[in-house]
Amino acid sequence: KVIAVINKADWCPVCQQNGERAMAAFMENNKDMAIQFVANDLTNEETKKKSAAELKKYGLDKTTESYKGTGVAYFFNSKTGALISQISVSKPDQELAQALVTAKKGLN
Repeated sequence: KVIAVINKADWCPVCQQNGERAMAAFMENNKDMAIQFVANDLTNEETKKKSAAELKKYGLDKTTESYKGTGVAYFFNSKTGALISQISVSKPDQELAQALVTAKKGLN
């Protein structure tokens, strides 16, 4: 399975302008639920702590420490924790949909 970690923050202009649209595009193109989405809220220390606890459930708390860009979706192999790919949520819907296809292929 693929785990998509979506780094977001309330203060991030890319997130503010594209977050809802990007998530809608991701959900529309993940009907088979092959990709598990996890929000990593980097808004402040409290949200970072909550997100770290959630990431720990997936074994990605340490792995994601290197990936701090906001407004970015990072796709990880759930078994190995390896980064498969990443994409900015500012990309057009078609590119976001293609990112899911690419991430799923990364498991093979």
